[in-house]
Amino acid sequence: MSLDPTPSSVGLDASTVDALRAMLGRSAGNGSHDSQLQGLLCTTAAEARGKGIRAEQLLIMLKDIWYALPDVAARTTSDVDNALLEDLISRCIREYYAL
Repeated sequence: MSLDPTPSSVGLDASTVDALRAMLGRSAGNGSHDSQLQGLLCTTAAEARGKGIRAEQLLIMLKDIWYALPDVAARTTSDVDNALLEDLISRCIREYYAL
């Protein structure tokens, strides 16, 4: 059985993407994640699973949102940015596979 390399045409709800942009924008501006990020990632992962979005597709979506943030796009990547992104990815994976 081969894997389908094409991403699903189904995406996250616009309201979820907007909430992620706002939350991650605050993270990038503050240099740390907000305590409410865990809840948002839990909701996002559940939505993704429900829509058949694979974990790797969700991670690509999160990275696209992250790198499009004005605070991130306007500066050279820093250790803080890398640490925040790594933490975001780790949390997302945990939430996606949590039952």
